[in-house]
Amino acid sequence: MSEQIDYPLSSPLDELSEWQRVVRPLRVSADGYLRLATNRLAVDSDYTWDMHRHSDHELLWAIDGVLEVRTPETVYTVPSGVSLWIPSFVPHEVTARSGTELSCTWLVASDVTGLDRVVALSTPPLLEQVLDHLTRDDLTDAERRRAEAFAIDLVEPVPRLIFDVPLPTTPWLRQIADQLVASPADTRSVEEWAADAKVSTRTLTRRFPVETGLTFSEWRMRLRAHHAMQLLALGRSISFVARKTGFRSESAFGAAFRRTMGVTPGEFASLIDHPRTPMADWLQD
Repeated sequence: MSEQIDYPLSSPLDELSEWQRVVRPLRVSADGYLRLATNRLAVDSDYTWDMHRHSDHELLWAIDGVLEVRTPETVYTVPSGVSLWIPSFVPHEVTARSGTELSCTWLVASDVTGLDRVVALSTPPLLEQVLDHLTRDDLTDAERRRAEAFAIDLVEPVPRLIFDVPLPTTPWLRQIADQLVASPADTRSVEEWAADAKVSTRTLTRRFPVETGLTFSEWRMRLRAHHAMQLLALGRSISFVARKTGFRSESAFGAAFRRTMGVTPGEFASLIDHPRTPMADWLQD
């Protein structure tokens, strides 16, 4: 069970922070009620919003670039063309890589049912258009309510998504996972990790799938694939990405990435460069 921590809590729909006001001023309806609000911003260097939570649901995506979102249980990689649904009260930390443009949409929790866990979604152009429409300050209350209801109807999960890396909860396993998250290229063997944790290799290999649903080797490859996604989204070469994720050759990296992600590194990089239709098609396969 995750440690109970009183993470900072806010409602962007009730109390807009200063940066939100500057980036995208929002118009509240005449009765003071706002069901949905979207803000966009770009970062010039890597930036992290520390672990926090909202009383509203959040839909977060990278318009351009890549985001990393971490909850107490999971690490998510969010490239352009994909969004992440974060239900109300779920603690999360967000890191935007340099050059990333991102969009945050908050929705009143009572307006959305059925999405009670963090889940990756495709970001259809129609949803983007509706959310952009809602940033206008000349909408009547009736127009705003209709557009908000339509936007909420467009929020729907897509099945085939593997942008998450589950984290174990047992302290010694979590320590191993945290070290690998910080350094995905670490090539220590499972025997070496077990020795460092002062447990048997058998204990480590048995506990990992119980807590993550993946074997240790599967988990480490998924983590490396996620780190590779971030680097590819930033335009790094395949040889560079291979080295930074612990592979001795491009061919070994390419084969492992394809087994995990279903596409080659080059194909993924192309999807990021042209994320709208190709990414949506790939996610639906």
